[in-house]
Amino acid sequence: MKQEKGNNQHETSPPNFYFLIETTPYLHFLKEINYKIMYNTLLLVTLVMTGCTSCKKQVDTNGLPPATQSGSNTMGFLLNGQAWTPSGYNGTANLSIDVDFGFKNGGFSIAAYRIITTNNRQDISFGIADSLKQMTVPIKLPLTQKSLFGIYFSNNTCDFYSTDSSVNENGSLTITKLDTANRIIAGIFNATLYQKGCDTIKITQGRFDMKF
Repeated sequence: MKQEKGNNQHETSPPNFYFLIETTPYLHFLKEINYKIMYNTLLLVTLVMTGCTSCKKQVDTNGLPPATQSGSNTMGFLLNGQAWTPSGYNGTANLSIDVDFGFKNGGFSIAAYRIITTNNRQDISFGIADSLKQMTVPIKLPLTQKSLFGIYFSNNTCDFYSTDSSVNENGSLTITKLDTANRIIAGIFNATLYQKGCDTIKITQGRFDMKF
């Protein structure tokens, strides 16, 4: 009889698997695993999306280098809405910096040029004439404060000196980092320059990050 009972049990349909899960402690265990898998998957997707967004921000800067503060030796701005970065070579570096803390309590100037064609070149230089050592950053200087901040821009047709009385100017320079130990200076700038007989020069979203 016992043997027959055993055979009968073997011949019956197997119990419902999901019913066993619902009625055993494995339910909580499996649910916990599923929750962890779902959480990790969502976390991964979020990180990937965040990473892609960050990458997009890096390249979606109108062709300009990021506004960093690490001494990456970069500079750029929008010239009348178009990306401007140093380019070309005429025997000297197309981007350079000069810092002198021994003259009038410190000053610096950044110079750059862009060679578009053989007969088409643009130059820019800007900086602070004095008191750099006494400044606490971040500090914003208006272009109208000519004793401290000046800018020069040149193209094939006109030369703009912000210190020239024939030039109407507006703008500012903000030093966001001055690290004398690691010799890094970084900041942002903008300017509008106009003089009679020349197209207006609009410099926006300017940024620099230089080692000196």
